Amino acid sequence: MSAKSEHIHVPEVKNKIPKILVMTAAILSPIFITILALYIFGMHIRNEERIFPNVYIAGIDVSGMTRSEAMQSLDLHIYDERIENSGTKVIFPDDSSLMISGNDVGMHHNARDIVNEAYTVGRGQGVIADVISFLRRTRTDDVRLFDISIAINSEILDNIVGLNTAEYNNRLNTSEPEIFEDRIVFTKGVGHVTADSNEIYELAYAGIFKSLDTGEVFEITYKLPETNKFVTEILDVLETVYVEMISSEFDIESVSATESAIGVNFDTLAAVELIRDTETGKKAVFYLDFSHPEYSREHLDSLLFRDLLGRRETWAHGDSNRLNNINLASEAVNGYILLPDEEFSFNGVVGQRTAERGYRPAPSLSQGETITTIGGGICQTSSTIYAAIRPTDLLVTEQQRHGRPVPYLPWGWDATVFWNFIDFKFVNNTNYPIRIDARLEGRDVIVEVWGTIINDFPIAEGWND
Repeated sequence: MSAKSEHIHVPEVKNKIPKILVMTAAILSPIFITILALYIFGMHIRNEERIFPNVYIAGIDVSGMTRSEAMQSLDLHIYDERIENSGTKVIFPDDSSLMISGNDVGMHHNARDIVNEAYTVGRGQGVIADVISFLRRTRTDDVRLFDISIAINSEILDNIVGLNTAEYNNRLNTSEPEIFEDRIVFTKGVGHVTADSNEIYELAYAGIFKSLDTGEVFEITYKLPETNKFVTEILDVLETVYVEMISSEFDIESVSATESAIGVNFDTLAAVELIRDTETGKKAVFYLDFSHPEYSREHLDSLLFRDLLGRRETWAHGDSNRLNNINLASEAVNGYILLPDEEFSFNGVVGQRTAERGYRPAPSLSQGETITTIGGGICQTSSTIYAAIRPTDLLVTEQQRHGRPVPYLPWGWDATVFWNFIDFKFVNNTNYPIRIDARLEGRDVIVEVWGTIINDFPIAEGWND
């Protein structure tokens, strides 16, 4: 048997992809490629961390910049310098001021936050969505604009303003009129108005930000509300400073000039008008009026007994009793003052010569005879006084010479006295007080009469009552 070849039939398999699949693949491949490309691009832009297109900060195009590059392009040193130089000066009505710098109130800019915000534009929705957003942002009609703003810490500013306003109000309300030698300085509104911290806050706030534009401290003047309540205070000031003008007079009891006073006053109506025209809180200056007395105490004291009207010196003879009597009489007369028109009486001033008063027996002249009497010798005192005033214009109203010449004076220059019988008198017919000084020095009887050689002279009322 011959071998018979046996063949096994294997069906032929064709390597065919269904048409639908081919079509599907043909459609999906570009999409896949596109998605893949978008993904790759998205990862690229994400890794580069650059700002998307059409984004501007403070007018500067920061598109395609990293955040660091954007910060550098903004020239932030300009903002820093503006903040560093910023500040305001609030001037109060008393010319004191409140100075606040930007640094004092924590002034700062938000550039870094704005750059971070600009960086987030179009981001954060996923890789593919961010790519689509990026592509959309390339259109010129979709522009994002950002501005850099500057802010302060309002709470700090409020605290600063509050403290300074309280200090100013305390100064204002405790201010007293300043009284100087020639003027009064009065602050208008004291006790009636106060500064408003809220208004000052608004001024300070606005001033700080205005200084950013000017590049230097911005000054603002704060004004208090107007008031017309000050008339009572003016009258109180007048009561404080008013002094009545008093002219000095000669007082016989104290033998001196009385107190004098320069009158002090001011024109209240003019002061009221001046303060009415003054801004509240400001100082008004009005000057005092002075009325000078005709005679000040110092001037009158300088006139009293300034001039020597008459002087006489005689030599006393006799024993110690006679000298004793002369001395007692001289002491009684010494320092005696006569006012104008007043009459001097030797007997009235010296008094009766008695042993009880210390007078002793001594020789005296009586009707031309020498006799011994209590108080003998005192005629030398009266005679020396007469001799001192004889050359003057003082009016002698009673004088009698001895019965015979005395050894101590020329004939007729003496004046004898006898108690209740003969007296020596003269009148002060000058316009000023006169003083008789009499003393015994050894054996010298010295008499000086002092007065004032000018015209009018003031005498205190009641001296001759």
